Amino acid sequence: MWRGTTHREPWIRVEAAHALWAATGDTEHTVPALTSAVRGPAEGTYLPVMLPAVRHLARIGPAARAAAGLLRAVPAHDGRYRSAGEWRGFTQDEEFREAVDALLTACGVPA
Repeated sequence: MWRGTTHREPWIRVEAAHALWAATGDTEHTVPALTSAVRGPAEGTYLPVMLPAVRHLARIGPAARAAAGLLRAVPAHDGRYRSAGEWRGFTQDEEFREAVDALLTACGVPA
């Protein structure tokens, strides 16, 4: 395992996990590291690091099914997933929802 995948800083953990997966195809260490960054919506929070984490998980595909299960309620959620105000909040929400849809589809998880 690469130390970056267990780093306490989520941005470093997400980018390290993606780099490890891209270089080696390892999902045993990368999926848990990426999944740890996407627990927020289930807990009622959204952080910008969640978008790249979800996008990376969607590229990984079926091995990321556990993460997809955590996010299956996102499409039905009435509120916005955002960390910014004004128009940026709308684009953050739309991009996040598109990424979650791609992850759910890649993993065969119904919304």
